[in-house]
Amino acid sequence: MNLQKTYRYVYYRCVRVHGRPREVAMGMAIGLAVGMTPTLGVQMLIGVALAALFGQSKVASGIGVWISNPLTAPVIYGSTYAVGVWMLGNPLQPAGGFIKTMTSFDGIASSVMGPLWVGGAVLAVPVALVGYWVTYQSVIAYRLKVRHRRANRLHKWKWNPHEGWHRVSVAETKHGLPSSD
Repeated sequence: MNLQKTYRYVYYRCVRVHGRPREVAMGMAIGLAVGMTPTLGVQMLIGVALAALFGQSKVASGIGVWISNPLTAPVIYGSTYAVGVWMLGNPLQPAGGFIKTMTSFDGIASSVMGPLWVGGAVLAVPVALVGYWVTYQSVIAYRLKVRHRRANRLHKWKWNPHEGWHRVSVAETKHGLPSSD
């Protein structure tokens, strides 16, 4: 798997989403924030539902929740757990050990899920803010690039007695640049 191809695919998939740049960026921010929470398995449903509720881009939100995929989940959930136990003042390793903690429902709820939710909520804010800014700037830059390419691709036919019929760029005629008349 080529990571550069994957990155390029996700980039183009995101910047080509229809909608205003603000809506696309907010949808991405919602998706990234949901992706930081320990809701693995239902993140897509939650992200798309929240984007629909707030009137933002559902496609961008669906792309954003994939921040927590099988490759990145250990890093994301490890860091959210560490931040959560630090915020709650708990020790990094539960008192009875992980085996004992994971075998009881009370242990999972208090020693694991609590820190995951708190850490996820804390880390979701900067990730969503950075994701919003990067997505907004990327969508604007991509659309300006496409607009410039389209303007340069369009042309008009002009007659010149010396050259005959030839093409003249619409951008040249609009901006008052010298034409070949």
